[in-house]
Amino acid sequence: GEALPAIVTDPSTTKIIKTGESTYWLSHSCPGSDIISTKKQVIRESAKNANFPGFRKGQVPPWAMPKMSTFAIQESITSSLNELLKGHDLVAKDGKVEVIEDVQEIGKSWKEGEDVHFTAEFETE
Repeated sequence: GEALPAIVTDPSTTKIIKTGESTYWLSHSCPGSDIISTKKQVIRESAKNANFPGFRKGQVPPWAMPKMSTFAIQESITSSLNELLKGHDLVAKDGKVEVIEDVQEIGKSWKEGEDVHFTAEFETE
């Protein structure tokens, strides 16, 4: 389909382009500060139930931190997508928004405090 004018929230971080009758493409960035705060919350929640052999109860081992970062990135992306769509009165069909990048790969190379840029596609109802 033909690209229609973009809905731009913050031109440096967000673009939403209507690519068809009910399909959209978007580009957005999650601020590193949001990811850090989500990661702290994830670690705090995980520590409540943490019981790793060789570590005191409630202690999250260093080797588990990359998984915590990846999970925090995923949660931050999901949260920002929900806010973004809601802010533009858009509802994704069946609640599905497909993030094009591999979040696992982003998590492996993410540096603490770095913004995460991603793109996604979705259909509206």
